[in-house]
Amino acid sequence: MKDFGPGFPEWTELGQDGGLDPLGMQRPIEAIYQSLLPGISTITLRFRYYSFFVWMLEVYAREQGNTDPIAFRAFQRRCETLFALIAARGATELGVAGIDWAQKQLGDVPNDPETIIDFSVGADPDTDVGQRYLRNKGGAFGGIYATQMFEMGLITLGDDRNPIAVCTNRALPLAEAFAAEIGELGTAFLRCVKAGTVTLADLDRMAPMQPSEIVAGSAEHRQLVQVLLGQLSPAIAPDKLRRSTAIMLLQLIGATKEVPRAEAVKWEWFSAGHPEPEPAPAIENVRVMWALYQACDLMRLAYENILDLALDILQEAELGRMPLGDVVTELVGLVDVPGGMTWRDYSASLLEGLDPAKAARLADERMIEARASGDRATRMQSVVALVAAIVERAVAFGELLDSALNAPDHFQSLRTEVKYLQVREQENARTVLVALVRERVLKRHLWVASRKFRNQKAYTFLIEPEEGLLRYRDRFRVSPSSPRLDQAMRFLRDVKLIDDEGLTEIGRAELDAA
Repeated sequence: MKDFGPGFPEWTELGQDGGLDPLGMQRPIEAIYQSLLPGISTITLRFRYYSFFVWMLEVYAREQGNTDPIAFRAFQRRCETLFALIAARGATELGVAGIDWAQKQLGDVPNDPETIIDFSVGADPDTDVGQRYLRNKGGAFGGIYATQMFEMGLITLGDDRNPIAVCTNRALPLAEAFAAEIGELGTAFLRCVKAGTVTLADLDRMAPMQPSEIVAGSAEHRQLVQVLLGQLSPAIAPDKLRRSTAIMLLQLIGATKEVPRAEAVKWEWFSAGHPEPEPAPAIENVRVMWALYQACDLMRLAYENILDLALDILQEAELGRMPLGDVVTELVGLVDVPGGMTWRDYSASLLEGLDPAKAARLADERMIEARASGDRATRMQSVVALVAAIVERAVAFGELLDSALNAPDHFQSLRTEVKYLQVREQENARTVLVALVRERVLKRHLWVASRKFRNQKAYTFLIEPEEGLLRYRDRFRVSPSSPRLDQAMRFLRDVKLIDDEGLTEIGRAELDAA
């Protein structure tokens, strides 16, 4: 492989290990959506964990206060293990860490109120991996929720003086509200944690601690709503961004009278299809950022579809090998590009007179259908139409395209690709398409895989150069990114702002007051 020389980014900064980000385009996309839903991740699945964990931290600080991380981890993991058992008893709760382990424990014992379950071994971080409630020694708090609670301003993470996370002043009312809500069950819970055992009768008594048992109108409920909707005082920057996204979700759910899938939400905000009340400036700014996120992700998907088509061609070639030029020619040959037409004129013709956002959605739908049916020509044509629509849609972002995606050009993003095509808009359309496939997709993948191998020792080549040929090596999964919208709607459901019918009365009241 060619030595690309110094000055290039280390791919720990941009791009994932493995073949999950073969063109190195994910990181700018992640940076956008992470900023729009701070405090929520794709693996923070139930919102009551936020009140449960701040209560747990306060109890530990007050009753033990041991700054030894080993002592804290033992306490924390026992709390989490018991919480999982409570959630698994009766109607199983979804999204609870260790729920599979807990269901197995309950399924292996007689259904007798006096049956005792010893969970001390499952909670022990040093026990055999197969016996742990969670493989990760940090547990749900350390491995999943702590960083998100920190982003919400609920906890401070450990430092050299005290390696144990502690609640902030903002979180104390929530910890107190949870303690008041569970009442004497808190004492029973801590007694079981200390013993490492619990009876089925105890689990039944502690059922009100389950994630779905937040009581509407309670102090805990009000505190959780304030946390989710960014209403705590003093306000911090992440509160405002999370609040804007949450209010936008409530507006959309109120307009459609249903809880949409995340993919539908992304398209709605990309094209602003439903009429809504005149948004506040803060919400409008966030709406534009969500549209930018979708445009970035669509450009990535278009390019990854080209790479995936190239893998199809190579996989069927003799010995899985072809010259790079032949692969490019076959891909471009799937598209009917009129001779003598400039890229500008050709890309404009692909919009079919539609608004760019609508044209992009139509192209994306055709691309997905063609991939499912194996129609390569329609798929490649849809990819090119999608690229043309996104570039046209990007005009509306103006200076935001540069400011939000401000990075050196070797960080490939929507900004770099719009710039690349705009500079060439008066060139021959076929020539531009050939260069895009060759340079921006196929050679780009080789460059990204080379950097990952050099800097991360991760071998992620899907195609390999071999004696002047490209050789097929492996496949990858082409799919939209997951920007935490499903988790945000799960949290809105947990705090009773939405249900299967859409907005609840509580949700409508919050929206009216926004």
